[in-house]
Amino acid sequence: MKIILIDDKAHVRDSLKPVLKKLSFKNEDILEANCDQGAIQLIAAHEPDIIVTDAKLLLLSESLLPDETYPHSRIIVTSSHAFVLDAFCRGGMDSLLKPIDTGELENVLLRVSAAG
Repeated sequence: MKIILIDDKAHVRDSLKPVLKKLSFKNEDILEANCDQGAIQLIAAHEPDIIVTDAKLLLLSESLLPDETYPHSRIIVTSSHAFVLDAFCRGGMDSLLKPIDTGELENVLLRVSAAG
């Protein structure tokens, strides 16, 4: 399972990466990126199964919105603002409010990996 973790803050990525690594399903290296064009290029190059991204990237790039561009990727959106997450949830995406509870992250990841 390929996973890409996207957030501008290294400490956020550092706190979430151990949760991603300890999950029971087999995953390859977890790739990381800032919320910028480099993240979009990383996604295009690796076609991940799961993308855990700050909402900022989705606001900057319409190419990640659910459509046919990345049909096999499940997107989990994170944000410090509940109203931002509410908009993405209406579009069918999973979301987590920051600061992220690692138990919640694990539950969402297990659910989306089972659905994929």
